[in-house]
Formats: sequence, C-alpha cells, structure tokens
Amino acid sequence: MRLPFKSMALVVGFGLLALGAVSFTVPKGYAKLPVTFSPVSNIKVTVKQQGNNVIAVLPGGKTQALGELPDVPEGGMEIDSLIIQADFNFDGMGDVGLLEGVGYGGVNMFYRLYLWDKTTSKFQDFAKEISNPTLTTATKTLNSAQRSGPRWYTTDYRFTNGKPYTWMETVVVSPEGDLYHAKIYKPDGKLLKTLVAATEDPAEINEKTPPAIRKILPAKAPLYDKPDADSKTRMYVIKGDKVELLDYSGDTGEEWFRIRYKGSRVVEKWVEASAILAGAQ
Repeated sequence: MRLPFKSMALVVGFGLLALGAVSFTVPKGYAKLPVTFSPVSNIKVTVKQQGNNVIAVLPGGKTQALGELPDVPEGGMEIDSLIIQADFNFDGMGDVGLLEGVGYGGVNMFYRLYLWDKTTSKFQDFAKEISNPTLTTATKTLNSAQRSGPRWYTTDYRFTNGKPYTWMETVVVSPEGDLYHAKIYKPDGKLLKTLVAATEDPAEINEKTPPAIRKILPAKAPLYDKPDADSKTRMYVIKGDKVELLDYSGDTGEEWFRIRYKGSRVVEKWVEASAILAGAQ
C-alpha cells in the first residue's frame, strides 16, 4: 500500500511526512510560515513568505525563489497543507512540496516539488506538478493522483540516480472501482506493458500482475479488429465466456476492451465495454 500524507488519502488536507528526527514545523495555513528543517545533517533551511512569494533561506544567507502562494477558492477554505516535506526521490535528503492550487472542490491538491541537491546546496525543481502526492517506500515510488469527472487518474514516478521517470499510468475503468487500466514504462520511456488489472488499489499493480478475467454478459458479443465500430469481424464470444482483459480504450468517448479468449484457438480482439461491464456505454 502507498503511504499517504494523511490516513484518509485523496481528500483535502494531507498531513506531514517528516524524515526521522528532522526538525520541521507543521504549518496550518499561510500564518504558520516560516518553517525550518534540515534537508541533510548540519544544514538548516527556512521556507518563508515574502509578500505573495515563497522563498527558501539557504546556508550562508542566500535565498531561492519557490514560486507564489496559491489562490484559495472563495469561501474561506482552510488549507492545512500549504507545505509538505519528505524524501520524494528516495535519495536520503529532505525535499519540500508547496501547494500550487486546489481543484475539484478540494479533492485535488496540486503541489510543486523541490528536491534538495547537496552538490549545489539548493533545491532543484521537480518540473512536474504533483496532485495528492503519496509515497510507496517498498518500491521507491512517488504517486500523483487526481480526479477528473467520475474517475481517478494516477501517474507513478520512479527514480534513477535521483532523476524521475514515469513508471506507470493508471485509470479506473469500472463503475465499481475494481478494474484499472495500466500502462507500464521502461526508464527510457518506452512502453513495457499494458493491462487491465482486477484491483481496487493501483499500488498493487506491477510488471507481473496478470490481466483481469471477466465473463461476457450479453448473449452474443461481436469481436472487432480495432476499438472502432467499423472494424467489426464475423467472430463473436457468447454469454459466460471467460476472457482476459489486455487493454482499454476510451479516448473517443466510446469504451472498448481488448480481450484474449482461449477457445479452440487463442483470439485477441476488441469488444465494446458493455460486453464486460453492466451499464457501460
């Protein structure tokens, strides 16, 4: 399981992950800046507000700009995680995340991350906005998850020599939240594997995860060469047939699954999502 920044993950107000005995002041709203912590032993950094900006006071008194304070939605919403601190890239040094914005009525908390670089004694911009960050320490994975419409989309980052790469992208593809479409990548960015996994926790998915198995629902479900109604074949599967879910497509607004059916021979084709999911379009 991922280690969330609050016991109830993916809700407003993530708590604080601190590094061991690192001294770090827990903020609550803008009024709690400045905060001081040690990214490495014997070095202290203070993050504070200067007007509408956030700056880091570095060793020797030098300063580094860390962007602007976010706009708080109208209605006096209290933000208890303006700043979070953890070892986001698992290199043994303390990093910081600053709230960039709030979306979807407070469900999505967007952060910009700054990773400590001991060679320059300053922060390096992560360069990718992270939503609702969580850490999976066992696999050294940083997760970014956000809701759009009825679905959760996640991106998992792993690191080589402290540098991030996209390891996996997932999206929930069933109304019950028990099927995830996953794309797994190599460190060089090449696609390694796609699958639809039977799980309610995308953190459980990896290269060895088997594809989900589901039964065909209608009396007869046509098979297609592509996720396109114009590519219909003469083949079909029937009610009760068990199929493996290899891929998913929903980019055009229509939903499809690429399946593997093992009958007298192995067939890999596409079916409409309604053949797998009750109530699907």
